[in-house]
Amino acid sequence: MTRTLFTNARLLDPAQALDAPGYLLAEDGLITAAGAGSADTTLRKDAEIIDCKGACLAPGLVDMRVQSADPGAEHLEDLHTLLHAAASGGISTIVALPNAKPVIDDASMIDSLSLRATRIGGARLRLYGAATRKLRGKAMAELGLMAEAGAVGFSNGNRCIMDSLVMRRLLAYSAMLDRPFIQHCEDHDLTAAGEMNEGETSTRLGLIGAPAEAEAIIIDRDLHLIRMTGARYHAAHISTRAAIESIRRAKAEGLPVTADTAPPYFMLNEMAVSTYDTAFKLSPPLRSEDDRQAVIAALADGTIDAIASDHVPVDGDAKAQPFGPSQPGASGVDTLLALTLSLVHQGHLELLRALELLSLAPSTILDLGGGALIPGTAA
Repeated sequence: MTRTLFTNARLLDPAQALDAPGYLLAEDGLITAAGAGSADTTLRKDAEIIDCKGACLAPGLVDMRVQSADPGAEHLEDLHTLLHAAASGGISTIVALPNAKPVIDDASMIDSLSLRATRIGGARLRLYGAATRKLRGKAMAELGLMAEAGAVGFSNGNRCIMDSLVMRRLLAYSAMLDRPFIQHCEDHDLTAAGEMNEGETSTRLGLIGAPAEAEAIIIDRDLHLIRMTGARYHAAHISTRAAIESIRRAKAEGLPVTADTAPPYFMLNEMAVSTYDTAFKLSPPLRSEDDRQAVIAALADGTIDAIASDHVPVDGDAKAQPFGPSQPGASGVDTLLALTLSLVHQGHLELLRALELLSLAPSTILDLGGGALIPGTAA
């Protein structure tokens, strides 16, 4: 048995609203004791003692939206690199989207990747099962078998389910299996040719705009389907004021709706695109300053529940093109914590709220059983 006792730590636990000097004992990967003050002498027996000297000790972060290039594009980033990069950034668990090659749309893929991750070490890997076969948005994948194999939820990756009948059926099955459905909220019919956020800036730059309304339109449609099915629904990487208002109304109504955003949408606005730097081409696109301020306010008031990295590895050649045809996406696991803490330093969030957004909330949304410094949870 491996026993590690952390002493003289600043314990930060949003689950207990705890910010106090204290200790924590971990045994074989589980927290077995934690509390404010000094550790009892009995806890020190046969334990490796680490004096934190006032350093912060918080729950491991849960990054609930990561795109892995492995399998299928290992030249960009393999699973070993991803899991260890996440761990070095303070992330203890990543949840990978199903848009790999091949698509993660059957139980055998989940079994295989989970086993590989266990052998690799680093951050823990959990997986979403593909909502539809090959992510084509039509025929449902084997949701039940993937749930049995350990899928924590279902998603169509970076493609929205446009067919309302298919979406209703997916939500009904998700509810039956007690798994959340994670939606990329974008009306692709409105944004198919879009290169950046639609507005004055896109006109000035001569780039094709994607209207912000495309996000809220899908959420509003899906809310009607949630009322019909009772499914748990999670809106991913929310970026617009209109979408936030829809989510706020849904929560006030008592619907089982949660949402996340990603650092670009509270750190940057569409003006970053003014130099045509393809590093700032993202999906969804960077929005207006008004939208950015709405995202920050929603993080503070609880309308947005979590922050995810929205990590997407992109080939350098795919970025080294004119802005229009370049590929959207950016790395994010290594900067997730630092960028979120910037909201604390700027006075927008309390420290415990920031940690809740990064650990307790995503863990709760996905039923992972972590995100807290409580005996019995994973260390």
